[in-house]
Amino acid sequence: MTRFLRRGILSMLCFCSPLVLAEDYSYHAISKRYPAARLDAVTVRDAKMQGECLVGLKQLNFKRRDTFDPVAEWTSYRSLSLLEQFPPCQVLVMMEVARGLIIKLEPLPTAVK
Repeated sequence: MTRFLRRGILSMLCFCSPLVLAEDYSYHAISKRYPAARLDAVTVRDAKMQGECLVGLKQLNFKRRDTFDPVAEWTSYRSLSLLEQFPPCQVLVMMEVARGLIIKLEPLPTAVK
């Protein structure tokens, strides 16, 4: 009897696990499973914009990948602390302005003789 029960449980796990692993955890799929809690279209649009701004921050902070960029290091560090206080798009605007001004103010390196 125990052997039959083990086989039954094992076969059920083998049958059900692909269904569990195939679960889609995208926002679209989750909102279908919980339609009463679904975000309205304006909120989804705003969230998509904030997501794109996060990508913009990443691009801004990692413009030069082959050399050390002290300005990018500073903006990357500062971006993290600002994201705790402001939405991503506001931080992106701040960092674009700050980076542009820092680069303009950065003294030109002098040649060492």
